[in-house]
Amino acid sequence: MGQLSYAGDSQIVEVDDRVLAHLRLVTVTKLRRGESFPLTLRTAGAATETLWMHASIPVRFTLDEDVELERPMLVKMMAAASTAGGLDLTDIDFAPLWSALPTMHAVA
Repeated sequence: MGQLSYAGDSQIVEVDDRVLAHLRLVTVTKLRRGESFPLTLRTAGAATETLWMHASIPVRFTLDEDVELERPMLVKMMAAASTAGGLDLTDIDFAPLWSALPTMHAVA
């Protein structure tokens, strides 16, 4: 289980390494291009949260293990991140990423 630290350490969300590895590549690519986007993900319980991913907001990805990236999923995630609604990882299109994965948890 990896961690996504958003806005410094003010918000830390635990995310499965497989999901986080894909999200890291999409986020780094978008921010390197100067493109910000909204990111919606599921947190503890059934709650969802939307984060604004922008180069001026510190973000850190910490993975516990190496993960093989799946190109079709990366393409789908990049396309979603480029829409007005942004990358919504709670959307049914991203169900393959979540199958058999534990729920992400916000860490205080």
